[in-house]
Amino acid sequence: MVIPPITDTTLANGLRVIIVEKHTAPVVNITVGYKVGSKNESKDNTGFAHFFEHLMFEGSLNVPHGFFDRYCTEAGGNNNAYTTYDKTVYYMMLPASRLELGLWLESDRMLAFGVNRESVDVQRNVVLEEINQNVENRPYGMLSTVQNSLAYAPASSYSWDVYGDKSHIATSPYEKVQKFFEDYYRPDNACLVISGDVYPEQTLALVRKYFSDVPQRKAPGAPPVFIPSYRQGGTYRRVEDDIPMESLFLAYHFDGFTGDSHYTAEILASILSDGMSSRLYRSLVYEQQIASEINAYIDDRELSSLFMVYAIGNTTENTCDQLNTAVQAALADIGSNGISQQELMKAQNRLSTRLAQYYQQVTNIADEVVHNALFFNDPLRAFRYIDMVNTVTTEDVRRFAEKIFRSSNQVRADFVPRTAPGTKK
Repeated sequence: MVIPPITDTTLANGLRVIIVEKHTAPVVNITVGYKVGSKNESKDNTGFAHFFEHLMFEGSLNVPHGFFDRYCTEAGGNNNAYTTYDKTVYYMMLPASRLELGLWLESDRMLAFGVNRESVDVQRNVVLEEINQNVENRPYGMLSTVQNSLAYAPASSYSWDVYGDKSHIATSPYEKVQKFFEDYYRPDNACLVISGDVYPEQTLALVRKYFSDVPQRKAPGAPPVFIPSYRQGGTYRRVEDDIPMESLFLAYHFDGFTGDSHYTAEILASILSDGMSSRLYRSLVYEQQIASEINAYIDDRELSSLFMVYAIGNTTENTCDQLNTAVQAALADIGSNGISQQELMKAQNRLSTRLAQYYQQVTNIADEVVHNALFFNDPLRAFRYIDMVNTVTTEDVRRFAEKIFRSSNQVRADFVPRTAPGTKK
């Protein structure tokens, strides 16, 4: 992959600034990633990272409530954000001519906590309603909550969902919210990536103009730790849900994304479920016709990841036990007999093509650069993905499958149609 021109600078306050030149269109992306996610929360204070993502659009010292979005959209841009277990990322697309506006907006909300108590109350209610809609009253909405509680010991901050506990959000005092900003929204805990139709000299001058005065703040203490005993395996739960067919969800523990297994896991997931010729599709959907949908993917986390596999029954006669028997046969076959060179090459080509398409957008480039800067101290690693994928061998895949696809390493959740009161199933 061709690496675009990159400028990498760190300001005196600790903010890392990376400029990625891509002059294919007169647009610019501004992405700010903070190294804080739900794993940085305590068990009696969950959901704060996601809650805070909402608050950061509620105003700042010099931008009143509602005007962040207004200034951005009136300039012809758009913005959004997302929160994971390990990071919170804010991104903005603008015409290249409005770069200075975007930098001012982002610097102002990094400068100091400028959200008033009324806005905190408003967003608290918004987040609570989001949990109602996306978790409690949505088919499969409880999946992440169930799987995390099965996969990780309560002492681990990976044992709860990013949304967190409603009661913690509902009762969070303003002072606690303000402290979260002081602890984690520090320039030395962030990375600013500017990608698109920009030039380093002028862009760095603007960055220094708006971000140099952001003060350094004291870190909250030691980062979260993860010990192997936090991983729970051989766990199971049956969940009734408003769904038409029984659905099987499996998860297998493996290294965090800073380990050596990530690329092998990506290859294996592609071989299992990517396309109609994939192992699981061919077996469960085409040959046995017991599943209407299958998938394998990576739930990537910094300290401990999960390899996910799911299958949704094709008819009401297809049970989770039946789906599990078929899935286990496919997984065991790879661990015992491995994969073919043709399967490996097909997966490598699929992943390479997908990445090449993904990197057509400056937003996606910035997202990958900020991730690799925050967690690997290596923004250029974002452009070595294809090279690393192509180093994976058939034996790497076989050994990886043999290692993780064990019953003692497995988390299983069966989602089944809700039984009407007074009926038997």
